[in-house]
Amino acid sequence: MLYNSIRTTSLSLLLTSCLLFLGSSVSAQNMTDGTTHRRDECGTHVTEDDIANAELAISRLKLPRQASVREYTFDVHFTIVAANMTERAGWVPNSQIEAQMKMLNERYAGTGVSWRHAGITRVLSRYWHDSIEAGLQQTNDMHSLFRTGKSTTMNVYTVGFTDASLNGYSTLPVNYARNPIEDGVVIFFATLPGGLSLERQGGTLIHEAGHWLGLRHTFQGGCTGVGDGVDDTPPQREEHYGCPIGADTCPGGGPDPIYNFMDYTSEECRTEFTPGQISLMQKSIAAFRSNSNR
Repeated sequence: MLYNSIRTTSLSLLLTSCLLFLGSSVSAQNMTDGTTHRRDECGTHVTEDDIANAELAISRLKLPRQASVREYTFDVHFTIVAANMTERAGWVPNSQIEAQMKMLNERYAGTGVSWRHAGITRVLSRYWHDSIEAGLQQTNDMHSLFRTGKSTTMNVYTVGFTDASLNGYSTLPVNYARNPIEDGVVIFFATLPGGLSLERQGGTLIHEAGHWLGLRHTFQGGCTGVGDGVDDTPPQREEHYGCPIGADTCPGGGPDPIYNFMDYTSEECRTEFTPGQISLMQKSIAAFRSNSNR
C-alpha cells in the first residue's frame, strides 16, 4: 500500500481566529451545489514578462536543440483544507489522493517526469476552505504555515474557493526564486478521482502540474504572438470545452489541439502532451526545478 511507505500527518487542527469567521462562509447547501455545477476554469495567468524571463533563463543553459529526455522525480505533498470532517466540506479521503497519484504518473509517462507521494497535512478551517484565492493575504498565510520542501516538491492544496467557476491554479517555475513560499498548486477539492465533481475526475491536477512545470495553455495569446511557445501545438483562438472534434479557430497551422492536457476540454478528450511540450517541460525543469537544495 502507498501509505505504508510514506510519512502522513493525519490531522493538523488550526485553532486560530479564522475558525470564528463562520458568518462569511458559504452554507453546506452552497458547498454541495459547487461540487456539481461549475465550469472547468484555470486561474493560472502567464504574462509577457513571465514568458520573457523564462526564455532568457532557458537560453542561458545552452541546451542542445535535440536534447534527450532526462528522468526527474518530484515529491508531491497534499494539504487538505476542509470546513469540517465530511467529504462535501473538503475532507478528501486518502483513497482519492492515492488515485490522483496513480493518475499523475500514468498521464506523465513518457515525459521523463514521475511523481512520489511525500505526505498529507489535514487542516480544519472553514475560513480558509471558503476564502482562498491567488494573491490574498490569507492565501499567503496558509502557504507560509504549511508549504514544505524546495523547488522539487509540488505542494498541492485542496480548498473550496470563493470563485465558483474556478477549478485550480498554479504558480510558474520562473517565479519560484522570487517567491518560493507561494510555489505550488491549489485545486478545488472535488476534482480528485472519485470526488464529487461532475466534470473533473483527476484532470485538474494533471493540467495544473503542467503549469507548475512551465507549460502554458494551448490557447495562450490566441491566434497571434508567441502562443504557448511550442511548435507542434497549432494556434487556438480560445479555450474549448467538451470535445469539439475538428475545431480549427485560427487560419493555418492545422486543427486546434483539443486532445491536449493544457486545454479545457473534457476528461475523456484530453489525452496527450506533445513532443514540443515535453521538450519545453524538460528545459523548464533544468532551469528552475532541477536543484533539490534550492
